[in-house]
Amino acid sequence: MDHLFYSLESVVPLFVLILIGYLLRRRHIINDSFIQVGTTLGFKLALPVLLFQQISNADFTQAFNPKLILFSLSATLTSILLLCLLIPRFIKENARRGAMIQGIYRGNFAILGVPLAINMFGETGAAPTSLLLPFTIPLYNALAVIILTVFSPDRDATHKISLKALIKDIVANPLIIGIALGLPFSIFHWKLPALVTKSLSQIASLTTPLSLICLGGQFTFQAARKNFALSCLATAIKLVVIPAIVLTLAILLGFRNGELGAIFILFMAPSAVSGYIMAKNMHSDDQLAAQILIMTTLVSCFTLFGGIFLLRTFHLL
Repeated sequence: MDHLFYSLESVVPLFVLILIGYLLRRRHIINDSFIQVGTTLGFKLALPVLLFQQISNADFTQAFNPKLILFSLSATLTSILLLCLLIPRFIKENARRGAMIQGIYRGNFAILGVPLAINMFGETGAAPTSLLLPFTIPLYNALAVIILTVFSPDRDATHKISLKALIKDIVANPLIIGIALGLPFSIFHWKLPALVTKSLSQIASLTTPLSLICLGGQFTFQAARKNFALSCLATAIKLVVIPAIVLTLAILLGFRNGELGAIFILFMAPSAVSGYIMAKNMHSDDQLAAQILIMTTLVSCFTLFGGIFLLRTFHLL
C-alpha cells in the first residue's frame, strides 16, 4: 500500500494544478492569451532551463552499466519505430499522429524516475535509474522534435521532407539547445556560481505548475469526449502493452532489483508534461496530447502499484 500512496502523492498535485487552471479559466481570471504566452514561456525558457539543469547535474559515469543502457535505449527506439509505422495506418491527420506517438513513448521519467526509485530501493538502489537520465532525456527530446516536425499539420502525405529543414528545426529547438548546453557541464564536471544556479532553479521550477495551469485552462469536456477513444488506446499501449513486452524481455535477460526497477519506471511512467508543451508550441494536436497526459497520469497510480506488487510477489525487485 505504501507504493500506492506514494503514486497518489506523486500525481495528485498534478491534477490539483490542472483543476486550478480549469477554475481560473471558468472565472475569467486567465484567458487564451495567458495560455498561449504561458505555454510559449514554458517551451522557450522554463523547460530548456530545467533540461539544462538535469543534464548538467547528471553523472554519465555513475554506476556505469552498458547492458542496462543498451537495453533501455534499444527498447525505446524499437517501440518508437513501431509506433511510427503503425499509428499512421489508422490515424489520418498528421497533427494527431505526432501527438499520439509522442504521448505513448515519452514518459515523465525525468520528474518521477529518481524519487520513485529512492522510494522503492533507497538512495543506493536508485543509482541505475539515475544512470539512465542523461541518456533518455536527450533521446526523448530529440526524437520528439523529429516526430512532431515530420508529422506537422502543415505537411501533407505527398509533401517531401527536407533533411536540411529538419536538421535546422532540431538544432534551433529550445529543448535541444538546453540539452546541448548542459552536456559539457556534465562531461567535464563544470560548476556554475551558486547565484546563477539558484536563479536557474527558480526559472526551472516554473515548468510544471505553469504548464499544468495552462493545460487546465484550455481543458474542455467537448474535446475530452472527442479524444476519449484515442486517449484510452494511448493509455493502454503506454501503461500496459509496451511495459508488459519490455519487462518480460528484461526479466528473461536477467535484469533484477534496481536494474529491473529502472526499466520498470522508465516504461511505466505516465506521459510527460513536456510532451504537452511541445505539442502546443509545434502545432501538433495539443488537445489530444493534454488528454493523454491526464489519463495516463490518473491510470498510472494503479498500474505502478500493480506492477510493483507483481514484481515483488515473484521476488524480482
